[in-house]
Amino acid sequence: MIRPQRYFPWKIARQFFFGHLIFVIVTLILTGFSLRYYVFTTFLNTKDIHGALARFDNYLTSLFLTVMIGSAVYLAFSARYYARPLGRLIQRARELRRMDARIDENSMDPDELSEEPGEWYDLERALNRIHKDLRTKTEDLSREREELSALIGAVSDAILAVDRNGEPLFFNSQFALLFRVAKGGAKALSLSETFRVPEILQGYREVLSTGQMRIVTTAIHTAHHALPRHFAISIAPLRTSENEPVYGALGIFHDVTELKQSEQIRIEFVGNASHELRTPLTSIKGYVETLKDDFKTGRTDGAGQFLDIISRNVDRLIFLVNDLLDLSTLESGAELTKSVVSTAEITEGALKQLETKRAAKKQDIQVRYDADSLHADPRRVEQVLVNLVHNAIKYIPEGRRIDIIWEHARHATVLRIQDNGPGIPLEHQARLFERFYRVDVGRSREQGGTGLGLSIVKHIMLKHGGSVRLQSRPGEGSEFICTFPE
Repeated sequence: MIRPQRYFPWKIARQFFFGHLIFVIVTLILTGFSLRYYVFTTFLNTKDIHGALARFDNYLTSLFLTVMIGSAVYLAFSARYYARPLGRLIQRARELRRMDARIDENSMDPDELSEEPGEWYDLERALNRIHKDLRTKTEDLSREREELSALIGAVSDAILAVDRNGEPLFFNSQFALLFRVAKGGAKALSLSETFRVPEILQGYREVLSTGQMRIVTTAIHTAHHALPRHFAISIAPLRTSENEPVYGALGIFHDVTELKQSEQIRIEFVGNASHELRTPLTSIKGYVETLKDDFKTGRTDGAGQFLDIISRNVDRLIFLVNDLLDLSTLESGAELTKSVVSTAEITEGALKQLETKRAAKKQDIQVRYDADSLHADPRRVEQVLVNLVHNAIKYIPEGRRIDIIWEHARHATVLRIQDNGPGIPLEHQARLFERFYRVDVGRSREQGGTGLGLSIVKHIMLKHGGSVRLQSRPGEGSEFICTFPE
């Protein structure tokens, strides 16, 4: 082990030594000359020895008192001279401890510094340089802390860091918002008090014990969602340096609920699309094989019925493929062809396409025009009308009424399609605009639906920068509200 080199203040030691040595020498010389002079003048011409000795004692006492007083005055000025810089340095050290911003190397009095003995000057300059460096580093650290705090606060993912006992070291505002944890003020809850999920607790414990990063996937109930949210939690160890022991663990909560839902929708879409395509194709294949066998045996009495069934299934395939192509076109970013559209012309054109189906169920359709026109793609607006009115015709009983209302709202044109049918249960409303989603699967397929109509409506409205929403209660009918921004 290398011992540090000790520093000795030679300048101050020399000044102190020679200064006091000179004072002692001068004092002794003056005292000696004074005694010699007194003895010479007193004892040379006197015959009264006893009286002379008495006067000599008095003189010696006075001389000693004078020397002592003089020495005391000199030592007092000398002590002040050497101690004054120390007092100022102690004051500066206290200010340095408080990081007093008033201290500045340039603020030192040059006259005071020039009078200071030896290394006091160097020491004070060193203290001021230390203060300057510390102030710069403190400002840098404060700025970095603010930047880090702003960065952590701006991150959309929740962040929680805990120590080895599970007590929170810090967390961001997103974590506090999601899990209702007090930020500032009251002491935050520990990890085990915040979460009752074994996967999270075990993940943090393993990172704290092994020092290895872990990723935990689990579902957690949050403050603002009725259903659990899915999170992928990346937990990493905290160290002061690479080779130091772990003092805590930091977890980043990535909300992957939408990704899981998208993955589930994709899986369901592939399955539903395959099923929707396979069902008519299987039916067509079966009836074609039956027709081939019948023609071989010369039986043609059922051919017309079989061909009708094949034709319906082909139509169903065509509708399905057309709807899939429509969805693909809308999602691919194709531009709309917008113009000023007459609400009356669009509505009448859509109702003409549905007149046969409406008449078959003896339903009444009433139209009210509080808005005469809107700026939109006419073909897509007609498609919205046809899909929504067609759904109403299909799903409400015979003889019921459908209302189509065009009206103005704030900076928008609103289309309302109301019916007095059976309504839609609440548990189905959130997923109603998903592809291939049906409230009653068997009934929808019997009536020839593809399950893509409402999904197409949703994409058309989003493409216009608007929205579509549903208001419905079982037994009280349904209302679809489409908002076209102006």
